[in-house]
Amino acid sequence: MSVFRALLPAVVLAVLLLASVAVLDHKARPEYGAITEVAAKPAVWPDTLQHFRDPSPDQPWQPFTFPVRVCQVRCTTPYTAWRVQFDWQAEALPDPAVFIPFADANIALYLNGTLIAREGEMQSPPSVYRYYPRLVRLPVGLLKTGRNELSWLLTIERRGIGGVKGLYVANYDPLAKSYSYQEILARVVPQLSLWLQIVCFCFALAMYARGTRESFLGWFVMLAPMWIFNTSWQLKPDWIADPTLRLMAFQLTLFGLLAFSYVFVRSILKPVGRRAVQWALGYFLVGFLIVLIAAVWPGLDSYWRYSLPHFAIKYTALVLLPLTVWQLGRFLLKERDSVLARWVFATAMLPAIAGLHDAIRGSLEPMSYSLSAVAGLGISIAFCLELGRRVLNNHARMANYSQELADTVKAREAELAANFERVRAADRELALSEERHRIMQDMHDGVAGQFSALVHLVNDPNTNRAEIIEHVRVGLADMRLVLDSLAQVDGDLIEAVGALRARVTPMLRAAGMELNWQIKPDLEIRGLSPEAMLHVLRILQEAIHNSIKHAAAKHLSVTAIANENYYEFAVADDGRGLPAAGASPGRYGLSGMQQRAQKLGAALQIESAPGHGAKVRLQLPISSRAANDAPAERWSPAISASR
Repeated sequence: MSVFRALLPAVVLAVLLLASVAVLDHKARPEYGAITEVAAKPAVWPDTLQHFRDPSPDQPWQPFTFPVRVCQVRCTTPYTAWRVQFDWQAEALPDPAVFIPFADANIALYLNGTLIAREGEMQSPPSVYRYYPRLVRLPVGLLKTGRNELSWLLTIERRGIGGVKGLYVANYDPLAKSYSYQEILARVVPQLSLWLQIVCFCFALAMYARGTRESFLGWFVMLAPMWIFNTSWQLKPDWIADPTLRLMAFQLTLFGLLAFSYVFVRSILKPVGRRAVQWALGYFLVGFLIVLIAAVWPGLDSYWRYSLPHFAIKYTALVLLPLTVWQLGRFLLKERDSVLARWVFATAMLPAIAGLHDAIRGSLEPMSYSLSAVAGLGISIAFCLELGRRVLNNHARMANYSQELADTVKAREAELAANFERVRAADRELALSEERHRIMQDMHDGVAGQFSALVHLVNDPNTNRAEIIEHVRVGLADMRLVLDSLAQVDGDLIEAVGALRARVTPMLRAAGMELNWQIKPDLEIRGLSPEAMLHVLRILQEAIHNSIKHAAAKHLSVTAIANENYYEFAVADDGRGLPAAGASPGRYGLSGMQQRAQKLGAALQIESAPGHGAKVRLQLPISSRAANDAPAERWSPAISASR
């Protein structure tokens, strides 16, 4: 953005302010011609204020033309006397009044020698009125047809200060309208500015008390009281009764304005360094010493008691004010893309605009109002705008951080998802590889071994045909067992056991054995891996085959029950049972059954007695279903054989 566009808010605000002031100032001037010719002379304090008497008969009246500065009449005494003459006709002015737009002093007003109005304390210590217009209705009973005389006594606080502008005598109502506009400039605007400054200061003080420690906030807390005091001098300058203390406080306020305005503006641009802080506090301390010395140093006359601090303020301001404006310019150049920053610059420039306005008007004529109250309001508004700008910037940064964090999280999620897919693919590949290896091992240990033995039997001329068929049948049964364990996708063991029943039923019938199947169809045992399922099926199959081949039994029962801790499978026959010497682990496939039970984490029990049949019982802990995801060696089952 160009510098011109960045300056546009400041230009618009300055034009609006000065145009508004010009319009109000124009409306505050009555349409009637002002009385401009006046006679004045130095005066002494009269014995009584009720009636006007020549306060200095030995001194002649001097003619002047309004506006007149009091020091043109006197510069050594606090009192001056003034008088003007005017013509009055009852028909032309039925409700006469006098409007004095500006008299920068206390006043006692007389009509034809009789007191009709008085404002301010006239004797020492005098109260001090600033920029107050006066509108006084003239008592008709005191007026004379033809020539009349208005006279007044002025009391001023300090030498060289005070002035009088042209006054108007006309009917009351038209003058009241002009008076109301003058009141807006002289009292309403300063009052409104004062309250708004107090509100901003209290808000900043509350933020500071709650722990906010931004540099510009701290400096505003120090600066705002100075602007509040400066505005209060304009509204009620005598809120400090003693003239000496009042002058000291006023001058010290000006030193504070110069010192802390500079560092406040600088703190908006960046945190203030230690050297700048030391300089500002040092300047304020030096100003305090100058004010104190001027007030108490013996031998200084009233001129130097006022002028010594005045010149110190005046000439240091010629340096500090350009530096302050330069700091504002740096801020604008840095933040010119921000709308709020441009308005911060515009409002912070109001003290410079108001000061320039007052300096130019004050050099031309006595001022009937001052824009210093608007200057303080500009600083307060600049603080609020800068605070809002920083809050919005923080919100924007947080939004950016949140978006960056969301993007980062999204990218990490995508990366994790990709890694997860790669891990899943690797796990699937590993699982498939392990499953292929297991199947190959099962085939190698089972079907392949049986087929290998079958090859030897076929090549052996002493092997009969029935033996070869038996080996083929066993190999096919083992093949079907492997396929059954792989066919159950959800690990339904009962369904696989049902398939085993269908295959062994013809074998039992051929052996002349009756099958008693005691497994309920609604019993559910799910979640087993194909490997675990194959171990259970082979244990059951081995137990059934042992009964068929060795037991010479008539009945065979297969049962399955479930309780809270385990599933129990049992295969029992009524055959000859195991020999009295016990069962060797190597006989009847018992060692293979025990190894498979151990891999399952299950307990295998074989109960038998000669002539009383045999019972093989497998207890499968419910927790062993976790064998799907962990090695079977994690369980230490109790494998026992009892007779």
